[in-house]
Amino acid sequence: MDLATVLLLHKSSFIVGALCFFYMRWRSREPGLDLLAVGDCLLAFASTLAGLGEQGSLPREIWTFGSFSVGVTGYALMAVGIIRLSGRRRKFSDWLLVTAALALSVLVGVTHWYLDNQMRAAIFNANSSVFLALSSAAILVGFLRDRLPGRIGLAASLMAAMTFSALVVLGVVFPEYGPIAPRNAFFMLIICHFSVALFVVVLVQERAEAKLSRLANTDALTGIPNRQNFLASLPHQLKHGDGFIMIDIDHFKSVNDRHGHEVGDAVLVGVAQTIAAAAGGKLLLGRLGGEEFALFLRDQTEETLFAAADDVRRKIKALAFVVDAGTVRPTASAGVALWSDECDATRLRDRADQALYRAKRGGRDRVEMYAAPAAAPLPSVAAVVAF
Repeated sequence: MDLATVLLLHKSSFIVGALCFFYMRWRSREPGLDLLAVGDCLLAFASTLAGLGEQGSLPREIWTFGSFSVGVTGYALMAVGIIRLSGRRRKFSDWLLVTAALALSVLVGVTHWYLDNQMRAAIFNANSSVFLALSSAAILVGFLRDRLPGRIGLAASLMAAMTFSALVVLGVVFPEYGPIAPRNAFFMLIICHFSVALFVVVLVQERAEAKLSRLANTDALTGIPNRQNFLASLPHQLKHGDGFIMIDIDHFKSVNDRHGHEVGDAVLVGVAQTIAAAAGGKLLLGRLGGEEFALFLRDQTEETLFAAADDVRRKIKALAFVVDAGTVRPTASAGVALWSDECDATRLRDRADQALYRAKRGGRDRVEMYAAPAAAPLPSVAAVVAF
């Protein structure tokens, strides 16, 4: 493949990437896509300068230094964009990468290294290899935060691009040790740039789908799982030690009536956060509707299940919400039920509900354990004979 075709493909990979990034930025507003788009635009422009220079359309001093300085800046912006896209918040230190690229351009310009083809190619690809390594590291670190499959593809594409950039450097500086010719490594680098653009789009799409899934399964007000999510998360088969806790805020309607729905919402959020903190990450938790919450626990006894419910009740009672008319101090009632052989999840939840209603009738701000109703006494023999 001749050099003109390779440069055309090189430029095309960045143009396609820039178009993808601009479009995804317009659609999703994900951070970093704008910088990725600008970085790819600069890289496409640098490739165009190199192509014009190879054709003799530009003076050598202009296209060599121009393509170098614009290209290293484009890779720096690309790295900053990937770091932002990975989920890291904006930091002033990110711009140190761009500053480093500009400083490298000044150094190469002052020393006139850009006039030496081998020197220019080695420094440029070494620079791109470093920025690609930083980008792939940011994507892999972000995988600990959101385990999206697109991250793996994007990190692999970036690492492959880093590898081929390094192979270009090796082939230029030590041609006798290079495993592949620099031109072939450069061509594979172009394929990697197309792959990077593809997996950025995949990652953004996966993130949007994950967000929609969270919205569908999370209560919008309190941020905890909603009824649908909670019920769907329950195990299909219950076992000994499984238990339900049903929690209801006492006199919640009067809070809304006296203080308004904004205060009522604040109370709901505070109670939900308190229950979530008590539950930790090991228990199933959900807001079933209104002011009613549910917890599902495993490996419990009647004593530990009752104690867990009472601990939540006491923590809710310790809450205080300052309002214009004074202080709102919510209380809650709870009903608990432990699994037995003859009931499924729905019946067990109903039993905890029955215990909750008994706690309400018993004065509220208390915990009640479900107790099976006493069986009706059998008629005596004398009564049967008399009948």
